[in-house]
Amino acid sequence: MGKTRSAKSLGRLGLTALAIGLICSGALPSGVALAETPLWQLGIATFSGKKPEEQAQAGPSFHFPPPESEIAQLPVDATGPLKQPGPTERSISDVQPAAYQINSGETAAVVSPGLPMPPLPAAAQLDLPVAPAAPAGTTVPGPPAADPSTPIGQALATGAAVESAPLAEETASWYEIPWRWVTRGWKNHAELGLDGSSGNSRTLALQTGLEMKRKTERYTLAIDFDYRKATNRGLTTEDNGRLNLDYDRLFQDSKWSAFGKFGAEWDQFKAFDSRLNLNSGLGYHFIRTDDAMFATRFGAGASKEIGAPDDAWKPEAVFGAEGEYQLNRYNKMKAKVDYFPAWEDFSDYRVVSDVAWEILLDDTDNLSLKLALTDRYDSTPQGAKPNDVYYSLLLLVKF
Repeated sequence: MGKTRSAKSLGRLGLTALAIGLICSGALPSGVALAETPLWQLGIATFSGKKPEEQAQAGPSFHFPPPESEIAQLPVDATGPLKQPGPTERSISDVQPAAYQINSGETAAVVSPGLPMPPLPAAAQLDLPVAPAAPAGTTVPGPPAADPSTPIGQALATGAAVESAPLAEETASWYEIPWRWVTRGWKNHAELGLDGSSGNSRTLALQTGLEMKRKTERYTLAIDFDYRKATNRGLTTEDNGRLNLDYDRLFQDSKWSAFGKFGAEWDQFKAFDSRLNLNSGLGYHFIRTDDAMFATRFGAGASKEIGAPDDAWKPEAVFGAEGEYQLNRYNKMKAKVDYFPAWEDFSDYRVVSDVAWEILLDDTDNLSLKLALTDRYDSTPQGAKPNDVYYSLLLLVKF
């Protein structure tokens, strides 16, 4: 303990003697207090950092740029490289700003981030317009905010922050609107079924159809067309078709909707050439999601049988239900039934039912298989059978 105190006392005496000598030689002004003088200017090393192996394990260290006052006080030799600073002072190579320039007389040094750079000779003058770094602990203000009324070019010239321009809205001319409505927002598929035989009996059956559906937040529009024809030994045994147009007007988040329906059908083997029906009313959606839908509807309208003994318009009511359910990615079930009774006599009615099961065949969602069953019932067939049942296996091509 005594040796340690003696060493400290000798150190203080040596420090005092050194300071007095510097004052007498003029190297240190007499008015500067000893406590205010950095130790490195007195030639005393105070470095007590880590050992080289410990510093390597700790990894690289980062330092903030020193204030302008410290950089200005760095001694520069006019005839040689920069002097090596004392241990307690941050060296120029430790400074990490984007670029730093020090000019003093004929010597200039530029410090860049990364590895330390060797001092430049006096002849290598680099005069780069680099702004000095702000002192540590101060906040550097960003570019001024742009005035909304200021033009973009003027704002960029002054260095103001300019907000990115919004994306231009897609516009269309009036003559492009019908084409965009036809080609966008639709889910369509064409269906085809074909079978035949030859030999003792020659038969050919063809069924084709088209389904188009457009769904928006405001309405749903569906178009359904079916056509069937069968021959046996060259004689037509079946020739009929059907066209349905269904429009549902949705009321935002309400489960209620308004609907309009138009139907047309023709059959070569019925007592009429074609039948038309127009109906409208209200619908109620019990379920309406992306994977499932179930709705009921009721309303009123009229029907007309063209080419029949009684071809007048008959007022009728309509009650219907429709449902869809996506079991998984590859299977979908659909069912629909409409009941049309005459207002004047409910025993005179028609029922049209459709059930279908769609099976996805490929991962591109373009090719599916459809098993369909259709039943058309008429309580007044006028000499023909009241019930017609159609079952088919169809290939669907979506587009």
